[in-house]
Amino acid sequence: MALDIGTISEMAITAIMTKTTMGGKLKIIFSASENKGKDSFLDDRFGRAAGFVVYEEETDQWSWIDNASNVNAAGGAGVQAGQAVVNSGATVYIGAQLGPKAMAVLARSTMKLFAGVPGKTARENYELFKAGKLEKIE
Repeated sequence: MALDIGTISEMAITAIMTKTTMGGKLKIIFSASENKGKDSFLDDRFGRAAGFVVYEEETDQWSWIDNASNVNAAGGAGVQAGQAVVNSGATVYIGAQLGPKAMAVLARSTMKLFAGVPGKTARENYELFKAGKLEKIE
């Protein structure tokens, strides 16, 4: 049986959706004030956050996406940071509240959005998320 590109794409989308909705491993991104991996504190800003910490459950790896180009931006920081977050491939965002422009960018993705707890690290916020104790951003 031959598969066409459309069928393969549908199968890939189904596999991704099954993985993220049926208990598969998540890729979670946090707005962060510093690059210290799981020990990074959440930044209370989104567009002008120092960067974003990314946690991949499947590999148990923490990585960093630098946002320095937006920290002092005159405008459009939320949109550009939002696009970087979407481009990361993350399935969950945990962090600062989002402005209307950043929210518009993230709302077009399938990413689930949660308000992180300021003053806590990415790891602590991850644990709160897994325990179901973070509020969803809608």
